[in-house]
Amino acid sequence: MISEDRQALFRIAQWAETRKYIRVEKVRELAGSEENYLLIIREMDRVKGQLQRARTLEAQATLTLTDWLMILEQFDWNCAYCQSRSFEIMSHLVPLPRGGTTAENCVPACYSCIPGKHKNSTSHRVQTLLARGRTPSQTP
Repeated sequence: MISEDRQALFRIAQWAETRKYIRVEKVRELAGSEENYLLIIREMDRVKGQLQRARTLEAQATLTLTDWLMILEQFDWNCAYCQSRSFEIMSHLVPLPRGGTTAENCVPACYSCIPGKHKNSTSHRVQTLLARGRTPSQTP
């Protein structure tokens, strides 16, 4: 993804967070390209769905679209666990009812890493990386 596309996504995310109602026509216009439009709409829906799920379970629900895009950038849009595949879903490090949908508890993941038994061991490593503010590619 080129720098201009990243800037457009963050600009739309910040714009959307200041609006109560969002018109998809305006998002499409701001996106600049159909690819950016589809990407931002998918991520908007993903964040909104996870926030609704957290509220239903009476858990914290503070993740913003901008927070989520920053997390995706931190992991280069790859799975936080295996770091080799593109992300496919939002994963909660601490199970949703206890950890909520917050910037500190959400990371990108691929489907093959979610049901795996190694999630608990890699979860600690991912939390350490997040705490240090380092991406997986910056680890020694």
